[in-house]
Amino acid sequence: MLKDLCVTYALEGVVQGVGFRPFVYKIAKKCGIVGYVRNTTSGVTILAQGTNEALECFEKALQTPPKVAKITKITKTESKKTESFLDFKILQSTQESALNAVVPADIALCKECLEEMWNPKNRRFHYPFISCTNCGGRYSLIHALPYDRKSTAMAQFRMCKECLEEYENPDSRRFHSEINCCEKCGPKLFFTGNLGFFKELEIPQSDFALCQKFIKEFTQNPLDKAVEFLKQGKILAVKGIGGYALVCNGLNTEAIMVLRMRKNRPRKPFALMCKDLKMAESYVHLSAFQKEILDSNIAPILLCDFKDKSPLPHSVIAPNLETLGVILPYAPLHYLLFEAIDFPLIFTSANLSGEPIIKDFSGIVENLGDVCDGVLLYDREILNPIDDSLVRTILYNGKEQMQVLRRARGFLCDLNLPFKSKQDFLALGAQQKATFCLKTQDRVLLSPHLGDLDSVASVENFLNTQKLFIERYQSALKDFVLDLHPNYTQREFIEGSNKAQRVQHHFAHLLSNITENEINEPVLGVIFDGTGYGENGKIWGGEFLSWNPKMPLEFKRVAHFDDFTLLGGEKAIKEIKRLGLSLVFESFKEGHKELDLPLFREFSKEHLEIFYNLKESAKVLCNSAGRLFDGVSALCGVCLQASYEGEGGMVLESLALKAFKKLESQNLGAYSYEIKEGVINYQPMIRGICKELELGVEACEIALRFHITLASVIAKVAEDYPCVALSGGCFQNALLTQLTLEKLKGKKVYLNKKIPCNDGGISIGQAYFMDFILRSEN
Repeated sequence: MLKDLCVTYALEGVVQGVGFRPFVYKIAKKCGIVGYVRNTTSGVTILAQGTNEALECFEKALQTPPKVAKITKITKTESKKTESFLDFKILQSTQESALNAVVPADIALCKECLEEMWNPKNRRFHYPFISCTNCGGRYSLIHALPYDRKSTAMAQFRMCKECLEEYENPDSRRFHSEINCCEKCGPKLFFTGNLGFFKELEIPQSDFALCQKFIKEFTQNPLDKAVEFLKQGKILAVKGIGGYALVCNGLNTEAIMVLRMRKNRPRKPFALMCKDLKMAESYVHLSAFQKEILDSNIAPILLCDFKDKSPLPHSVIAPNLETLGVILPYAPLHYLLFEAIDFPLIFTSANLSGEPIIKDFSGIVENLGDVCDGVLLYDREILNPIDDSLVRTILYNGKEQMQVLRRARGFLCDLNLPFKSKQDFLALGAQQKATFCLKTQDRVLLSPHLGDLDSVASVENFLNTQKLFIERYQSALKDFVLDLHPNYTQREFIEGSNKAQRVQHHFAHLLSNITENEINEPVLGVIFDGTGYGENGKIWGGEFLSWNPKMPLEFKRVAHFDDFTLLGGEKAIKEIKRLGLSLVFESFKEGHKELDLPLFREFSKEHLEIFYNLKESAKVLCNSAGRLFDGVSALCGVCLQASYEGEGGMVLESLALKAFKKLESQNLGAYSYEIKEGVINYQPMIRGICKELELGVEACEIALRFHITLASVIAKVAEDYPCVALSGGCFQNALLTQLTLEKLKGKKVYLNKKIPCNDGGISIGQAYFMDFILRSEN
């Protein structure tokens, strides 16, 4: 039959770097279609010629793309046949002006590649960079679109004859795999246990150039040497897909303590990499859904509950916490390490506190040369560093669901949100857990987690990533939106810009939830976090904001916690025993002198008097729920000095969880509190806590009642609101979230799930705000 019909399909979405063109080729051949497929900067274009029946077959098959692909838009154009094709081909990519293709995410090693890597008869047996169209590095390797080898870090590695044959073979899983390689032609492993040698040298910032220049200085049999170091209890820096990680034996208490001492990380929890699900289950409780998440192609760090009896040195891996971050191997190199060891690995990003993950050997030598004993690396560049993602699960609307707390490796940047403005703009996010959101044409792109913007290195990484996004997507950027805070670093990024909107921090949190859940009805936003600049210049963080879609750029602050003093200003954020004192002083005034609290023993009588007088003259006030958590944590004596952000709240949650497991059936009640004209008076609660402390009530029971009280406050304020949205960093607290959901039964309750509820989601809320402004201007 004559192939007299001609159709062009323009596809957008995740259709590059995921085996999509080979998939199209195969279904075209199967359905009897001739023509071509090619990558474009808009996505993928297919020209298909065939009979009606053949085209129907082809279109039906297009609906089931590879599992890592995602089609967001298909534009179909029928035309007269102007050229006859004899076959179906994959053509070279094109460069176009409008750049709509989505940068694919880095994908965990697939099961097929893993089987090949373990097969002694396979030519990639034990090859640490095995991959195919279904797995491997993508985002971390790309410097431009379209996604072709020449646009990746693999450009320096020319395919050998065998790899090229696979690349050109339509029946191969590596057909048009742009990162295809093997032992003959691909990246290679290197190891050194002599960092002292490199400290005296001028080291190339490129790991490719480094390994070429100093090839003789690296050890033979690098994998064997790395395993030997791990078995000896030494600390290694291991180069992964998106950056280096520090690893050591997760059962070796001494090694973990040495890592803590060298990295100056006294109590912040480490993640644990386990060989497989069986190993993980010996340390933590895992539901069937949690197993699916760990074993998915995202391969995130998952927060799990510790098992009571396990050989793990719990107290040094995650001090004072009931949860542990668990991750499974996601790169071939991880699997090869576990083939030779029988213990889990401490697995933490190689970086200085608050700085971005290190992506090259020179950064390890310069910043962590005194922390690690050896380095296992390879000679392929990491072009775009990216952290591991962090998630948890929660029972929500009757089923277990995943919540993203740190959105990074494995997640797509394209959120496919229904923004409608025509102009391009950039939302600059928050100072902590920084992300940015680029709106370009009809795409909404959320950057990966970029850390805190408190160091030069972090700011440089933020700006470099921002530049990459703008250049890749050829954004005609004119407008900016940022936080209300006058001292946020982002203010420096927009100097000279004529147009910059500002959004109050907690309103942006609420809008992130509204955006994700596409809320189109009046809603009460409950926003609990550590700090945010309020419209009155005070530190907010215990907010109840009402919002109506009829006035989408406005909110009403219907309730908030009463103010209390930050004794000594910002010092109190780390020295949280000052917050405990402040809450007592506010609640008892001069009557505090009659109390006998454990917290008072941390101060001399003279210092107590000084701090009380300081309260009267202090100018820094806040009403933050996060600082309430810190203060109560100090009162209970479980955290007096925070060694990392959120430590007080996390320890208090873990303490409460212990009581929750023991006392769940006893139905503990809330402490007293008062609400008058929208101001929530916490002082009756603090007086109740102090009374119980003097009576010797266990701290874990007090911690649980505190959580119950906060959930009760939320339910009370929300009485007249059928729809409630929860956001802000305090709702990373699984117990608070669960108790609140129970108290709000019968109402519509919305959570952030795909977008972090912490400051990592602020840029999305800002972007929603800006989109409405530009829409109204149009």
